[in-house]
Amino acid sequence: MDRAQQLAELVGAVSLREVSAGHQSRVFEGSNATDGGLIVVKLLDAALVDRTLVEARAEVVAELGVLDPAVCKPLPLRRQLVTDMTFEGGDAGLVTCYEFAAGSMMAATHPADARLMGLTLARLHRAMREANAGDLPSVAALQIPGTEFAGPIQLLHGDFNSGNLRQLDGVVRVFDFDDCGTGPALFDVANALYMELFNAMTGGSMESYRRFEQAFLSGYCDVSGRVVDRRDLSALIDHRVVALEAWLDAPALAPVGIRAATPAWHGVLRSFILSYRASNPLSA
Repeated sequence: MDRAQQLAELVGAVSLREVSAGHQSRVFEGSNATDGGLIVVKLLDAALVDRTLVEARAEVVAELGVLDPAVCKPLPLRRQLVTDMTFEGGDAGLVTCYEFAAGSMMAATHPADARLMGLTLARLHRAMREANAGDLPSVAALQIPGTEFAGPIQLLHGDFNSGNLRQLDGVVRVFDFDDCGTGPALFDVANALYMELFNAMTGGSMESYRRFEQAFLSGYCDVSGRVVDRRDLSALIDHRVVALEAWLDAPALAPVGIRAATPAWHGVLRSFILSYRASNPLSA
């Protein structure tokens, strides 16, 4: 029996199909045998993650899903948000199940979608200020030495980008809170820009990035009511690049997405760092 079949039996799905095998987890989609609704199942390698932290994040996202309907909530399995599973051969995994986000991926290169992303993040941050982050640590990039960023600390998504959003008839759903933690809200804003800057420097265009930046910040500022200091944003983007370089230099201390990535992908990441530094000579 393959893992998809084993997972389908565990979660009570008619069938599951693997849709991605990312650096952090294997992701499956299927329909619930009870009501036919679509679900997402994530399988994490138990040897690469901290079970206590995975469970804490799932509990926080469950609360957040009540505060903001855009959030795809975790679905309990056997009354647990995180379920241990042992596969043939003895491999151990952690299984989580989530609501399915219907719709299409946001097109960050389109100003209307970029603006909607900004609006969505600002609304999400409102809900996150109300959520109890418990003992969650700061997001990984903010744990790098030299982090001294002012501002109120709150729950953050940690990996807000177009790949973790779906839109259907103007309704946006947000998912993949695997990197959620605490920090200043501006970090999520800077990280979203960092992700699009990475795309621009590894195959896209800087013109597209500048359009994204303008529209995204416009949407975020309109809903949040705050004026974003570009110097603070630049400092956080710089720090995000510094964090990436530190992880590549010491993979054992890096998030699982870096630790599990291929040497080829590490090469792409280092190429991005070089391009970023060449275009920002005053960066760290």
